[in-house]
This record gives sequence, structure tokens and C-alpha cells, in this order.
Amino acid sequence: MVTYPRDANRRKEDRRRSAVPAPSPSLDQTASPAVEVARYIADMTGQLESMAIAANLDLLAYFLAMARAESESAARAVAPAMALSRRNEPGLV
Repeated sequence: MVTYPRDANRRKEDRRRSAVPAPSPSLDQTASPAVEVARYIADMTGQLESMAIAANLDLLAYFLAMARAESESAARAVAPAMALSRRNEPGLV
């Protein structure tokens, strides 16, 4: 198969686009990208954890549960800090 430079560039762009999660309609529109990414990671690791449990991969399930817990914690930690900083912005009531 012959690969043309334009095709290679298109594949690179597709990979870059796929690395960023699509915005979820369930997430509030005021959430920062960090909160959205942390929530996305929590959701994905939760699904992977379920798969690992079903396959009796206990150690992997444990690590995925830890990653899910850490990402949920990060989302909770970032969200209040953002709310506080928005409240202190000039012009807001």
C-alpha cells in the first residue's frame, strides 16, 4: 500500500482529535477542561474495571478502581476551586 503525505497528515489529525474526549451533554457547560477530562477518565476506568472483574483479572480491576477513585477525587478538587475563582471575578454578583 502506498501512503501519500496528505493521508499521513490526515491520520495524525484524526489521532489528535480522538485523544480529546468529545463534550458530553450531561456535563455542565461551565466545567473546566480539567474537570471534564477527569470525569471522562473516571467513566472509562469504571467501565474497564467492570470488564476486568468479569474476566477475573483482580489485580487489574484493583488498579483501575484506584485510577477511577483518583480521577473522581481530582474532578471534585478542581470544581470547587473553579467555582471560588469565578465568584471572585470582577463584575459578577
